[in-house]
Parts: sequence; structure tokens; C-alpha cells
Amino acid sequence: MVLGVKEQKSKGNDDFSFQHFREKDVEGKENIMKIAKKMKKAISVMAITAMAGTTALTGMPAAVYADSAADTSLITDRECTGNASYISTYMKSDYYNAAWTGFQITFKYTDTSKDLATDNSLGFNDTFEFLSFDTSWGGWNRTTVGPDGYDLTENATASDVEENKEYTVTVPIATIEDKLDTGQAVNGINLQTGGIGDNKVKIVSMNYVQGTIESQPTVLEGAWHKTGESSEEHGELTLTSGQATAYGNPWFIEVLGFNVSTFTEPTVAVTVEYDGVGETPIYPQAEILDYDTGAPLQANYPQVSENGERVFLQTIPSDTTKMKLAFDVGVVKKVEIYDAAEEYTTSKTGLGNADITSAMAAGWNLGNALDATSNGEVSETLWGNPEVAKRTFKQIAEAGFKTVRIPTTWVDCVTVTDSSASVNNTELATRLNRLKTVVDMAMDYDLFVIINVQHDGTDSVTGSWLDVDATDQTYIRQAFGTLWTRIANKFKSYDQHVIFESMNEVMEQGNYGTPSATTWANINALNQLFVDTVRGTGSKNDVRFLLMPGYNTNIDQTVTDSFVLPSYNGSTANEMVSVHFYDPYEFTISEDSGKTTVTEAELANIATQFQKLKTKFVDNGIPVVVGEFAAMDKGTEGNRAAVISYITKVVQEAQAKGLAYIYWDNGYTGDNGMGLWNRYTNGRSSLGKDIISILVEE
Repeated sequence: MVLGVKEQKSKGNDDFSFQHFREKDVEGKENIMKIAKKMKKAISVMAITAMAGTTALTGMPAAVYADSAADTSLITDRECTGNASYISTYMKSDYYNAAWTGFQITFKYTDTSKDLATDNSLGFNDTFEFLSFDTSWGGWNRTTVGPDGYDLTENATASDVEENKEYTVTVPIATIEDKLDTGQAVNGINLQTGGIGDNKVKIVSMNYVQGTIESQPTVLEGAWHKTGESSEEHGELTLTSGQATAYGNPWFIEVLGFNVSTFTEPTVAVTVEYDGVGETPIYPQAEILDYDTGAPLQANYPQVSENGERVFLQTIPSDTTKMKLAFDVGVVKKVEIYDAAEEYTTSKTGLGNADITSAMAAGWNLGNALDATSNGEVSETLWGNPEVAKRTFKQIAEAGFKTVRIPTTWVDCVTVTDSSASVNNTELATRLNRLKTVVDMAMDYDLFVIINVQHDGTDSVTGSWLDVDATDQTYIRQAFGTLWTRIANKFKSYDQHVIFESMNEVMEQGNYGTPSATTWANINALNQLFVDTVRGTGSKNDVRFLLMPGYNTNIDQTVTDSFVLPSYNGSTANEMVSVHFYDPYEFTISEDSGKTTVTEAELANIATQFQKLKTKFVDNGIPVVVGEFAAMDKGTEGNRAAVISYITKVVQEAQAKGLAYIYWDNGYTGDNGMGLWNRYTNGRSSLGKDIISILVEE
């Protein structure tokens, strides 16, 4: 694409599910119902009164809200009898915070003379039941405990146990929690007797077992906003994954019951949606507060000058188990608790031409970042974007993209004249180290990564040297080979996550038509040099996928016989063809044309062009990557609908023809922008909200 176009500015209820209780346990149901209603009311009181620093919990069982810093002892000398008789309740926010990992219960039968209930099929192996329940007080899935252990299927009878003999069983909390089948997160565990009928059993002691709890990434979603008055209109957040509980009140959100102790860099990300921001910026509170003192972990009243999503990131201490979120004006939509040092990379090996594009699926370009250049200088902030952050790749991967292309410009590392070629080794080492850092960020989220040479062949860029129409290619090829040798060696140990792309949109100056035979010969020679150079460095570069463009990455030029795909030792294995697609130009990337809609004929042309790629390459075993495509958000009436139609058609046809496709994102989210995310605020743009789901089929 022509420089200067892409690179522009640049509530819950009291009903319960008892389906897992035996029909005869009517009394047990009633007991559970009563205590659950009390618990719910108490939680509501806790959420409201916590602001004043109170813990006014009346009418609650003593063990329900255990002090996580207290002794592990829970019950001593408690005599129980009857089927499904309530004993106690243990909340996730207590045992998870304190890293309790199990219950150790010691008990004895003090009267076994009574007959077992005639309809009881489990016998003494159902002496006690731990019941896991969710935040809606649903589930109550049980883990049974008997004298010989837990979850035993073989029956035990009165003749199998000894009166007044002490039995000790340790039950992992994870086992109890794993039984919950509601699809929601565990909120706590209830303890009751099982099917012991009139037999009497005494809990001699019950204690928490302490261990190490592996911290879990956690997400809470919903819609909460500060009302500042006692009402229920503030909304709530609900746990969708991980471990935590959120209670909203009119002033802030309490988040309890999470553990970040094993995270390397525990981080909280709060997504806030602002609406109604006018011409004058506002400065709302956006703070995470210490739960006990109310002091902000970091004072924050940011300037908010536009409506839309904004994600606030805050690193928290590793001993944090509860916090308060104080965000006014906007609507809190999501809270994430995660490790900013997280890694989810899986090995990518053994991929071949037949399966690479389906594995790459939908992709996203980190445009106007490592490729940004001005007056011979290269810097990722020169074209209006911030330094690349790992959070960007987390969002890309979570949205469903599988590939990220990282355009990179090298003009300040390479100098070519009519009589020499040289490489600034210091500058090149710095650039490669930064590129490696960014690649590693992306790979931590298991993304394929394409590395290329972006603007070094763009005539309007100061210092460009990759002139494919130059008659004498001696020093150009020398510099090109040296550069790719250094890149290839830097990443030779990386598996097939990393893909190399030789060049980008190389062409004769101003000629968007048919190039000369000399230019075609030069492009083919450079692509062959690229393949020979990379493969020659060995190691994992032997099977790395290599991506090559034709003239200007234009489809019509690339499907001609003038384009020659290189071979290495007679093979084109693990080689791919690169094309870009911005037709019609006046609609997709021209700011001045005034064209804001697209016709049915122009949409049909997408299928025609992509069919050419299928016929020429895909049907002959050569993978094709549409490395760039997009349509500007021109901000006029009817334009957004046209953009949605266009992107939808590109995705449909690419998938139908077996092409990988990578959206061009220039980072700009205003009029004539293509940004799906605001890289400063980390929030989805208006355009992103409309088309990300189309690109990745959310």
C-alpha cells in the first residue's frame, strides 16, 4: 500500500436446585434452604456495610465466615444424627484466600444399634456429604465421606464399622469443587450428614488442610456503575472464569476470594465503557483500593476525552486476596486478574503446505509500529502509536486471532550505494533484540508471527534501498542477503510459530500496471536469494515457512507466469505466496475519493480475485496468505454498513478458497482509521466492536 495512506493518523434469587438430594431428604432440604437464605441476606448486608468497615453478620453459623488467618480448626466434638442434617458452610472467599486445600475430618459412631434407613443405598460410606454450590446458590453436588475414605461406591453397613472407633478422612477441596455441574464458579461448600438415618456420629475434629494453591486467571463480567446512593441500580459483575466473587454496591465493587500468590506479575485489568463525554475532557476516578484501608494502590484520575472502551491496567502485590474497585462516570464491564508474565505457547512443528493456512486462520497486522520511519529514522512511536505492549497480543489472541504480522523497517540499519553495501551492526543488533522481545510477547499467546522487510523498498521513504527496478542489483542483493542472514540466525531456534516474509509491496516507482521483464527478474532473484539464505542457516530454518510476494503483492500480477516461486533443493515445501487486497482502492484506502459505499459488483470481484489465487496456487499445493486487507472507517452515513459488508465478503471468500487472511490495523481509531483497538487505552474501537467478530467468527 502507498505510504501516507495506511500510515495516517496514522441479581440472584432464593430458589435452589436440589436435584441431587434424595427424595426422602425433605428435612435436609428445608434446613439447607433456611441457612442458604440466611447466608444470602448476610452477604447482602456484608456488601453494604463493608464500606463502613463493619462485619455485622447476625444469625450466621460460626464457621461460615472463618477468619482466614485463624487456626485451621473448624469443628470439635459435634454430635450429628439424621439424614441430610445441616452442619456448616465454608465460603470460597475464606478457604481460597488462606490457601486451604482440603478438609481433614475425624469422626466416630456413637450409636450403631439403629437400623439403616430402608431406602438408603449408600450405607455408612455416605456418613457425611460436602456439597459444592455456585454464586446463584445452585448445584449442591455432593462428595460423600465414609469410614474408609471419600466417594466410595461399595456399600458399608453397620457390621463394617466399630462403635467409638475414630476414623480420619482427608478430602481435597478441588475434588469437592470439581463436582459442581452448573457451569458457574464455585462459591462455597456446605457440610451435612449423609444417609445415616437415626444413627449417631460425632465429629471429633475437623480442620482445614493447608497447601499451595496455583493462582488462576480470573474474569468477571457484567455492567456496574457508581450511583452514590442506596439503590440496586448500580448493577453487578459475575464470575465467568477463574476464582473470585464480586459484590457491587452504590460506591464501589468488592472483589474477594482470589489468589495471585503464584503469579510472577499479578495484574488487574478493568474495562470501563464511557458514554456522554463531551468536548471538554473529564477526570474520573479510576482506582483500585486497598480493601481494609480504602487507600488507592495508585492514585489515578485520568483524562478521558472520548467515549468508548478503556482498559486500566494495574500491577498488584502478590499477597492481595481482596480489593475494592472505585470507578466513577463510566460503566465497568469486565475485571480480569491475571499474570502479565503468562505464557500459553504450544509447540508448532510438523506443519506442511496442506495445513499451514488453516492453522494460521484469521490474522492481524501490528501496523504503523516497528515499521514506522521518518527522515531515515525508525521508531515504533513515530506514526502516533505507543510502544508495543504485551497486553495488545493478549487481546488479539483472546479475540480469536491466530496470527500476527509484524511489519518491520530496517532503513537505519542498512545502507546501499552504487558502489557499496554496509550494515550498521550496532543498530541492527538493537533492532533485532527489540523485534525478538515483541515476537516473544506474541508467542506467549501461541500466535503465529510473520516477520518481514516492510518499507525498505518504498521509494518515498528516506533511506530506502531495496530497489527492484535498479539495473545493477549487486549491492542490493549483498545487503539483502546480509540482513536476512542476521534475521534468520536470530530466530533459527524458533519453531514454526515464526514465519519469514521476504519483502513488502516492492514495485517500480509509480507503476501500478505491468512491470518490465527486468523488474520481474529482480523480484524472482531476490525471493530465491531469500530462500537460499534462510535455509542455508540451518537449524529450524530448514522447515520454517517462507512467504514471498510478487510484483506489488498484486493478485493479477502474481498469478501470471512472470512470478516464479523459488525452490530449494528442487522443493517448494514450506513456501507460501503473499498478496495484498485493497480493491476497490477508492473505497478501502482513499481518503479523498468520496467513495463510502461498495457495489454488489465490487463485492463479487472479491470472489473472482480470490478464485484466481485458488486456481493458480492453492489447487497446486501452494499456500496463499492475504497479508493485508482493510477498509477505512470514513465516519459518514452508510459507510459503516458498507465496511461490514466488505469485510464479511473478504472473510467468507478467503475461507472458501483456503486462504489465510490478515487484517491491516494502523492503530488509528478516528475517521479514516482502521484500528480495531486503541493501543493507548487498550479498548476496542467502535469499528472493532463491529468487525472483530466477523474476522474471527466470534
